Amino acid sequence: MFIWRAISHMTLFKGAGFSHLANDGAVAAELSRSIPHDGLYFLPSPDFSGNATDAESAAFEARFRAGPTGMIVFHRSGSEPVTPRKLLIQFFSELLAAAIGVLVLERIAAPYWLRVVTMGSLGVFGVLSISTIYWNWYGFPDAFFVAQLVDKGVGWFLAGAGMAAIVPAVRTDGRDEERRTG
Repeated sequence: MFIWRAISHMTLFKGAGFSHLANDGAVAAELSRSIPHDGLYFLPSPDFSGNATDAESAAFEARFRAGPTGMIVFHRSGSEPVTPRKLLIQFFSELLAAAIGVLVLERIAAPYWLRVVTMGSLGVFGVLSISTIYWNWYGFPDAFFVAQLVDKGVGWFLAGAGMAAIVPAVRTDGRDEERRTG
């Protein structure tokens, strides 16, 4: 999965759903002046304390309807786009996800290809349960959502093909079934 993600992100889906910000220097300068701390910001910014008055809530809704709206992940200082730390975090994240996949595969009494499709479906499940929130509620672009869906579905299908070949299927009587290759 780690290898698939590297290929998909560097070649197939590079920038899917992102737009070029032509004046990013001026925007970055204004954000640096306006945003005091690293964080995730919502525009317009509601009262997240839960103590907003009815008038404040109505004002937020009016600003939201009028636009512009958006989300900003902001970091005051720069960093390297790719670092060993980021790669290790991604690798271990994929490794832990694969370990959960193995737990699922170990318990499925089904032919090889059904187990592979199950793993691919788990990738799609992840997108539908998480990325749909960003697309639906926060307006992430359609192309970004579709790229996530294809990336995770295909990636976990491919990973599932390898995993299902290695992890033996379990029979309904509880004994391990011989590995199936097709």
